Amino acid sequence: MAKEIVNNKETKNNLPLRLNILFLVVFLAFATLIVRLGFVQIVNGAHYKSIVNGNHNQTANIASARGKIVDINGVTLADNKAELAIVYIRNAGIDAQKSLSIARQLSQLITMDNQAVQLVTTRDEQEYYALTHFKNLQQAFNAFLSQKEQTTLAANPTNEYNLLLSRIPNRVLTGFTAKDMQVMAIQHAFNQASNLNPYIIKRGLNVNDREYVNVVDHLSEFNGTIQTADVSSRAYAPNIPFYIGTVGQIPAEKINNYLAEGYSRNDMVGTSNLEQQYESYLRGVPMTLTYHTKNGQPVGNPTVKPGQRGDDLQLTIDSRLQDALPQILISNIKAARAQAGNSQNNSAYAVVMNPKTGAILAIGGEKLVNGQFVDASNEAINSQFAMGSAVKGATELTGFQYNAVPTSFTDMPIQYPGQNPNNSFKSWEVSGLGSLTPAQALEFSSNIFMAKITSNMAGITLTPAGGHYQASLPLATSPQFIRAVENLRNGYSQFGLGVKTGIDLPTEGTGYNGGMPDNPGLIHQFGIGQFDTYTPLEMVQYISTIANGGYRIQPHLLQSVRAPSSDPTRLGPTIYTYKPRILNTINNTPQQIQTVQDGLYLVTHGPSLQATGIMLGTGANTKYKIAAKTGTAQIDANDLQLYNETLVSYAPYDNPQIAVAVVVPAVRTGAQNKQIALDIYQKYDSLYHYTSGN
Repeated sequence: MAKEIVNNKETKNNLPLRLNILFLVVFLAFATLIVRLGFVQIVNGAHYKSIVNGNHNQTANIASARGKIVDINGVTLADNKAELAIVYIRNAGIDAQKSLSIARQLSQLITMDNQAVQLVTTRDEQEYYALTHFKNLQQAFNAFLSQKEQTTLAANPTNEYNLLLSRIPNRVLTGFTAKDMQVMAIQHAFNQASNLNPYIIKRGLNVNDREYVNVVDHLSEFNGTIQTADVSSRAYAPNIPFYIGTVGQIPAEKINNYLAEGYSRNDMVGTSNLEQQYESYLRGVPMTLTYHTKNGQPVGNPTVKPGQRGDDLQLTIDSRLQDALPQILISNIKAARAQAGNSQNNSAYAVVMNPKTGAILAIGGEKLVNGQFVDASNEAINSQFAMGSAVKGATELTGFQYNAVPTSFTDMPIQYPGQNPNNSFKSWEVSGLGSLTPAQALEFSSNIFMAKITSNMAGITLTPAGGHYQASLPLATSPQFIRAVENLRNGYSQFGLGVKTGIDLPTEGTGYNGGMPDNPGLIHQFGIGQFDTYTPLEMVQYISTIANGGYRIQPHLLQSVRAPSSDPTRLGPTIYTYKPRILNTINNTPQQIQTVQDGLYLVTHGPSLQATGIMLGTGANTKYKIAAKTGTAQIDANDLQLYNETLVSYAPYDNPQIAVAVVVPAVRTGAQNKQIALDIYQKYDSLYHYTSGN
């Protein structure tokens, strides 16, 4: 037992020694590892960093074809045209002198067009001068930079090169030949390229073009810096509507944003209207080229990941109606100009929309310029006009919101303070139209009834005085008057008048806000559409709000987005459908809206047709079931017989499916606004047969 006790004691004495030895070994191992890591990171860090930087993969993109744009029936409006291009692929081994050599060589094979030549900048000319007038760049540096500047900038060659170019005076940038300009145009394009990203130098070629054949025959001489590629350009249907838009080079002010999204510098992008609005859908998935590089230069052929054509847009537009609209407008402009006194009329505009969904069916505008008609349909969205009595539906419904609409009121002239008998306000029938209800006020287009509404809102008293009213006006600075103008304008905005409609285009007009009237009597002009101005698009949204029972619907041109189809005769599966968007609901009761709807129906069906109504031809009013309001807005204070003819309408009045707004500026006589509307309804009915049950 004693021996065993001794042995255990020896074991206990040896244990700390063993642990200490183990700790020492671990310590020495960690110390060795730390020293080795320090040696790798500090002593050889730059070496290993250069290896990592010199050998890696780099990707580049080549844009795929854009998606198509088609109308509601699948008719192609915008497509792609396959073509060949010559592209430049920069790599880290190409300096300015080498780039110039390649440009000179390529200039022997292709010719840059005038547009490309015009892109040559002063900097391009300075660079060309520096590279061609000195044996090497060092001589150029010695000629224009001091030794101190060269020493200071030695660590930043880019800044040194930029300073050199800035020192070359404009006086030496002369005498360039056409051949020089060709080289500079190519060099300018080269300078836009980033490393290993294919940059298109010239496009629009085919396999039979001499330039293309020349380049293909000499590709081996360019060591991979010049290549050919299959690309596409945009192809549009004849007489394409303006709202389709255009594609082009990325705008300079947006280049950084596009590069951050993976675009290349010379990718073609949507630059206006629907091409721009829906760029994210129309842009295809780019082809990806993955290069393995060593010291910044590609090694071997890239790995190619195929791209995919962009998604297709199906629009709400019916091309059959859209194509008919320009001729409808042109024929009516000609008819107007054929009438005495209408020589100032040179344009007409129309917008057609589904009042329940906001789907735009057609937008048209034609203008006579230097004896030729040109498309001016963009003005139906962006230009404003005085609309006159066509806005009276909004006046009544706004008045209802402020309890300002009388149940009946007698129409007779209003005399303003002062002795001048011309200082008055009256309806088209100067002696008066008798006692009118709100619906009849719309039927007979009573200015006085609208003046009564705005007077009640503004605190203006109209006192009967022997066949006319004597107006007692508040100060234009009075709180009630100011509030009345603001309430009237805010009420109009509920219908889309004076505010953006929300159409799916990058820009749209909002009309002109006349501000606060300095004369309180001008609120009467406001109430009959002769103070603020509006766009035709705003007018069709306004009448649609009445037609659909009181909700302001957002106009839209997009119906759906379709995935690319392998069958060119069919659309692909739907990936997005536009859902109608209600922007707001007007603050009126169903009964008040019905009252205004009844008045618009009476305009085309009431007993006043012979005097003020819309005569649309024998039986046309009954057949097409149109509800409408016309307007004649005086546009020249010195020529009160010159006015804009306007019209807003919808049909059928008992189940609206089409709303039409028409503006015919600067006329003295005639009814082309009505005839344009009739022509549109006739065309629409021939396509959709909505009157077939009558």
